[in-house]
Amino acid sequence: MKDLILKRLKELETIHNITILYACESGSRAWGFASPNSDWDVRFIYVHSQDWYLSIDESKDMLDFAIDEHELDLTGWELRKTLRLFRGSNASPFEWLQSPIVYLDPYNFRSELWQLTNTYFKPRSMAFHYLGLAKNSSKKGLVDGLMDIKKYFYVLRPLLAAYWICHKKTVPPMEFALLLEQLKSEEALYAAIQTLVRKKVAALEGDLTEPVPIIQTFIQKQLTACAILAKDLSAEQAVSTPLNHLFRAFIQLSYVDNQ
Repeated sequence: MKDLILKRLKELETIHNITILYACESGSRAWGFASPNSDWDVRFIYVHSQDWYLSIDESKDMLDFAIDEHELDLTGWELRKTLRLFRGSNASPFEWLQSPIVYLDPYNFRSELWQLTNTYFKPRSMAFHYLGLAKNSSKKGLVDGLMDIKKYFYVLRPLLAAYWICHKKTVPPMEFALLLEQLKSEEALYAAIQTLVRKKVAALEGDLTEPVPIIQTFIQKQLTACAILAKDLSAEQAVSTPLNHLFRAFIQLSYVDNQ
């Protein structure tokens, strides 16, 4: 599958006259609980030629494609869009930079941007982002009293990310296993979630399970507790200067590379 993904990414570079700076896996395969029929969620960051940035009109700043017959979901963000969202502590680029499955990083982009994570990480906004995801998914997961197994993790993963931020005040890891380590001292809860992970990995899309009382209690308690803690977290916005330098460097790099 990796060869197909690399082939598709190379085709996109040619068709759209772009340079892909970074491409990785997102979604359940990167989070660590993929089902047998999980999609391949490929996310990439790209840059145009200099002329694109010197036009008076702003053009579309992302590439998004329908899932194909290979269950391949491809979405790309243009560099300026990515850096603007990164400046605002949008969770997606922070996660992509931590993906354990990297397809392309020819210019060391991941390392360059990762060095700025502490500068632009805003604990309050990211914690509330994750809490919002968890809360919305908790409402949608129940079907006739049963819980969609996939949705269970759409609640637990962002909730554990918010829990991490509220208690550690650092960027949360992308991988679920690392987030779960926070609960290792709560043996019964930890074991229950591990059991649910094993069930998720074996489940197909749409499979349901009985709600697990100890997990449900944790979810309801922490949705409230983390919301209270998040209010006191920092929301300071850093200046854009370092990101402007990085942006110009990669625009120039792309220009030189294409000569």
